Amino acid sequence: MDTNAWIDLLSAAAQLDYIGEPVSQLEHALQTAELARKAHAPDTEVLAALLHDIGHWCDPKAKAMASLGAADHEQLGAQFIRARGLTPEVAELVELHVRAKRYLVARDEAYRARLSAASVATLAYQGGPMNGTEIDDFERHPLMVPALRLRAWDEAAKSAVPAQTTLADYRALFKRCAERPLLEEELQRWSDTGVLVLRGWYDPNEMLALSDITRDLETWPETPGRWMKYFESTPSNPRMLCRLENFIQYAPVFDAVCNGKGIKQVLRALFGEPVVLFKEKINFKLAGAGGFAPHQDAPAFSSFGQNLHVTVMLSIDPTNAANGCLEVGPHPGRGRSLEAKPDLTLTDQVASQIAWEPIETEPGDLVIFDSFLPHRSGPNQTSSSRRALYATYNLASEGDWRTRYYEEKRSTFPPEVERIQGKTYGSSVFNVGNPIRE
Repeated sequence: MDTNAWIDLLSAAAQLDYIGEPVSQLEHALQTAELARKAHAPDTEVLAALLHDIGHWCDPKAKAMASLGAADHEQLGAQFIRARGLTPEVAELVELHVRAKRYLVARDEAYRARLSAASVATLAYQGGPMNGTEIDDFERHPLMVPALRLRAWDEAAKSAVPAQTTLADYRALFKRCAERPLLEEELQRWSDTGVLVLRGWYDPNEMLALSDITRDLETWPETPGRWMKYFESTPSNPRMLCRLENFIQYAPVFDAVCNGKGIKQVLRALFGEPVVLFKEKINFKLAGAGGFAPHQDAPAFSSFGQNLHVTVMLSIDPTNAANGCLEVGPHPGRGRSLEAKPDLTLTDQVASQIAWEPIETEPGDLVIFDSFLPHRSGPNQTSSSRRALYATYNLASEGDWRTRYYEEKRSTFPPEVERIQGKTYGSSVFNVGNPIRE
């Protein structure tokens, strides 16, 4: 079931009453999802919040609880979701949201007292408060905590004040939560070229929030032993921020981006096995910043014995030829390194023979490429930034090296705030092709 079909189905709920509450089924769904998103919940929880009551109207033949909606709507909704290709966790959370209500009624007298009249009436049809055995089973469930979060958002989403979001704000979420996120033609394109562009992986409102967070990261103070800030020199600014690395443990929203189930599902589809995060960075490429020399990543990622890496670029700002968008060349073949200079950038002769293709992007687009794809980017000749997140992964079967990578980088090519005065830090595998000050 594609995104348009989901949006059409949910749109129909605007005409449906929400069983005795002062909102429509659609408004309740939007308010629940908005609360989940404001809590920075994982994608699967946000989508479960949007779809948790879909069982009330997805099957016109469903048995009714008098005038209180469909009986067993949580099971009907979960079955409907599973049959239409969303990741299993979404369906399971939908199925659990009624059990969460029964659990809270049994455990928390104050919660029971806060239930609306309609919710009290449906409780009798849903089995009433849990008994001791049911409580024990629920408390052992691995999704108990997110199910309780979903229940809290569900109870709070009955306001006469409309949600600020619309269904259009959740279009990208369906793509990220698909059990099979890639089309056959996308898999074939990856196989043929070693590069894949996924448009609109995040929606515009999500990207506005990520842009604001990136702006905040830009102001973080240089702090030894924590995130790593690197600088470049330009004619107008002798110390311009170029890059931030090793930061997701201090920025949960970006941790959710880099380690989200959606992107890992995509990468698993491309490589046939799970991946783990190897490193992450934000290249700021502020107005007037320099470009990146032609190179392959593979020679720079050779320290820990892995055979292959894949990088995902998330466009935070629009990228184009004027502000130095990513440019790629034809894939030379998996495992093949091109002739390089001592600093590991491509030789001038090799680079001049490559037919470079610019990849222009909008905020929310992804560009995925493997470590043997030659790439470069030009300087930013505009008055605006060209910020992009680059998250690099290796096959899980080859080990989790992120902590070790940053330990080695701090030792070999530390951020300026950690450098020893008078010591020279030259080119290395930790500093290939970029304009960062040595």
